[in-house]
Amino acid sequence: MVVILISPMKKLFFFAHQLILIVLLGLSIMSFAQAQEKKSDMLGVLFTGESTLNRLSPNIGVVYERNFSRKIGVETGLFYRTFQEEFFVTISNDFVNVSDDVRFVQGFVAIPVLFRFDARFVQISLGPQVDIFAKWHQIRKSEINLTDYSRSPRIQVGPLLKIGKEISFKETLILEPELRYGIRSIVWEPKEDYFGIGLKLKKGLSKD
Repeated sequence: MVVILISPMKKLFFFAHQLILIVLLGLSIMSFAQAQEKKSDMLGVLFTGESTLNRLSPNIGVVYERNFSRKIGVETGLFYRTFQEEFFVTISNDFVNVSDDVRFVQGFVAIPVLFRFDARFVQISLGPQVDIFAKWHQIRKSEINLTDYSRSPRIQVGPLLKIGKEISFKETLILEPELRYGIRSIVWEPKEDYFGIGLKLKKGLSKD
């Protein structure tokens, strides 16, 4: 078997190249959108559940939508996300011989920057999301207890795709359920993908 290793610098260069293409595409879209009627910007809260270890991990955050027209905009925000991890650990020496599953939760501060397109029936958002490792805690007490844990690198960048549906129930208040799919890192291994659901409550802001 032949294993081909790609250096972190080459991976980083590849990701930077893709990011530049996304930015250039976004600038072209925004230039086109300037000639169209503008939709109100939105500010709200987002509750999500994302699948890890066949469980939904709860997340919460604030979201801001900057709209350049009625169909095109950018979505960003600040979120606290959690993921569950589980490892099988064996400790064996002259004094102890024990094996057990160790399960813990990792907490991340997340900042997405997504291009948003309002189609006729759904809203589609796509773009990169930055995850910054913040904290951890063990949730399954066993014969093995972790005393320290860290991730390297602490900052990960991966794509996020969302498909939602806006439901207006007051003049400026909108409820938007959504489906989510993302990859936590496209530069470093392992590539951890996830599915999720979300519920966004947002309010229209005054137009410029």
